[in-house]
Amino acid sequence: MPRLFLLRHAKSPQGLPGQKDFDRPLAERGRAAMPAVGRYMVKEGYVPDLVLCSPSARTRETFEALRPFLPDHIAVDYVRELYEASLGAMLKVIASHADSSERLLVVGHNPSIHRLAATLPGEGDPAMLANLETRFPTASLAVIDFSVGWHEVRQDSGRLVSFVTPADLGGPAGD
Repeated sequence: MPRLFLLRHAKSPQGLPGQKDFDRPLAERGRAAMPAVGRYMVKEGYVPDLVLCSPSARTRETFEALRPFLPDHIAVDYVRELYEASLGAMLKVIASHADSSERLLVVGHNPSIHRLAATLPGEGDPAMLANLETRFPTASLAVIDFSVGWHEVRQDSGRLVSFVTPADLGGPAGD
């Protein structure tokens, strides 16, 4: 059964004058949030076998801060289409990259990652689903299971297993 982990990049500061959005790094608060997320993933057995990551500075840094909590052998693909992606583009990236994966981690940006996380589950704890609908702070993680293959993943085709923010895990609050 495919399992999708959706992780929004950790907190980053506003860009400096002349700095491209793509090049914004993580803030200290963002780096501080990731150990809580990493420990939670390990504790719950939420270990991906493939990572698809936007190549922006802040998503790369988010993944690098998470990496010490994951097995060394995990394959990582930096996928340009995940940066400023539409919902359709994100689904296409998942379908085209995840065939050999059972447990896929996507590290991306809002509003795309939130739209995807809110759209895919048709089942799950009603309170958790309602919470996910309203917000997806930085460094938040959603876990969604599917009974269909990656190519059949569509709106309401999954079951929300977990949705946590760093603040839920004792880390710093996201935004």
